[in-house]
Amino acid sequence: MNPYQPNPKPTIETSESHSLLAPDLIRAARSAYGRYLKVHSDQMQRPAGVVVSQGSDRGQVIFASQPVLLPGERFVTFDEIESQMY
Repeated sequence: MNPYQPNPKPTIETSESHSLLAPDLIRAARSAYGRYLKVHSDQMQRPAGVVVSQGSDRGQVIFASQPVLLPGERFVTFDEIESQMY
C-alpha cells in the first residue's frame, strides 16, 4: 500500500444491506426476543436487535447499535422484528 493513500474504511455488514431477511431468521430472532421478555419483563429496555447464529438458530438480544458479529451470525434489528410481529 502506498503510504500517501488513506487507509480504506472497514465496512460493517448490517441487516440493512440485505433487502429481505429469511423467514426462519426472523422467526429465530422473534423467539429469542420472546424468551428475553419472559425473563426480563420487569426491567424492560428497548434492544437494538437480536444476533442469530445461522447454524443453530440461537439468538442473543443485543443493546449495542453496531454489534460485532462472528462468522455465521446475522444481526436482525428490533424494527425488523417488530414489523413482523403485527
